[in-house]
Amino acid sequence: MSATGAGLLVDVVIVLLALLFAINGYREGFIASATTFLGFLGGALLGAQLAPFAADFYTAALTKLIVSLVVVFALALGGMALATAIGYRLRKRLRSNGSRRLDHLLGPLVSIVAVLLVTWVTAAPLAGSSMPAVAGAVRNSSLVGGIDEYMPESVKGVYESMRDSLNTSGMPNVFFGLDPTDAREVDPPDPELAASSVVVNAEESVLKVHGSAPSCDRQIEGSSFVYADGLVATNAHVVAGTESVRVESGGDLLDAEVIVFEPDKDLAILSVPGLSAPALPVEGALSDSGNDAIVLGYPGGGPYTATAARVREARIVTGPDIYDDGTVTREVYQLYATIIGGNSGGPLLNPEGEVIGVIFAAAVDDPETGYALTIGESAAVLDAGRSASGPVGTGSCT
Repeated sequence: MSATGAGLLVDVVIVLLALLFAINGYREGFIASATTFLGFLGGALLGAQLAPFAADFYTAALTKLIVSLVVVFALALGGMALATAIGYRLRKRLRSNGSRRLDHLLGPLVSIVAVLLVTWVTAAPLAGSSMPAVAGAVRNSSLVGGIDEYMPESVKGVYESMRDSLNTSGMPNVFFGLDPTDAREVDPPDPELAASSVVVNAEESVLKVHGSAPSCDRQIEGSSFVYADGLVATNAHVVAGTESVRVESGGDLLDAEVIVFEPDKDLAILSVPGLSAPALPVEGALSDSGNDAIVLGYPGGGPYTATAARVREARIVTGPDIYDDGTVTREVYQLYATIIGGNSGGPLLNPEGEVIGVIFAAAVDDPETGYALTIGESAAVLDAGRSASGPVGTGSCT
């Protein structure tokens, strides 16, 4: 089923639930329905805060999703049971026939509102899931998107920790909100690019990054590339919060210093004394839509891997920074390519072997769409690395 079809199915289910709960709301009345909803919502809010702690015991995306939902719904149902008992006691205090009729007439209204809000409570964290089918269904739901548009930012913030725990890719969000990915249609990538001589020639210059972040109890891996003598470029989110960084070159681990850290652009520059790997040539001109490209790096922390890509388009996008607490505007390539955790910080090459971008993100709801910062966007940071003289702080973990 397509993501659009899945989103439509979600909308149909929401409408059916709203109708069923409206009927039940008429029977139960406003007071009982309102207290039941408040109990369910309160339990769900508490569950959303506790779910990330439970999910952190697991690594698989599906297991994290199941555990998080179990915690949220267990507490939501517990809150609902308690509130329902209170609601029935309050309803018994209605004495006149008029007040009872009004109670029944208002019951469907609160029930429909309850269904819509509970839908958002459930769906909002799932929109950031590392499972594209789940994220795609949520993001293509018109009703979920409509509710999210009018939800206060303070309420959305309650679910950030749960959403982050369900995103196991390690890559940042490119856009705000729950809108589905708007991917420009281009031909599929040429698979022969992944076996070209360019891939072999660049291997020595594409390095795996190992970072240690004791403050958040993480060992972080990502990709990087040499762009000048002893200078290596990667993403800021790859080294965020680290106290020590090393790069893997030719089977050897070399100590590295973070000398530039730009969380807004999601770029960092490492100085690696004694690094002999050659620099890759950099091309600053924008690549046109439909052009061939190659993604190089270490996806999933595995071996050196080349992935064929095609440029969907270059565009200016506004979205969250790597900490999801600021707004940044950047020039990026939208790519037809499969990008997964570990690719972050790796180079995007043209067929001539020149770096045209820096991989930094993937669409959560579309496994065939990824993103790279253009060289035009990255140039100032790359230049800053040439004149930087000492280590800088790496902020907090993402």
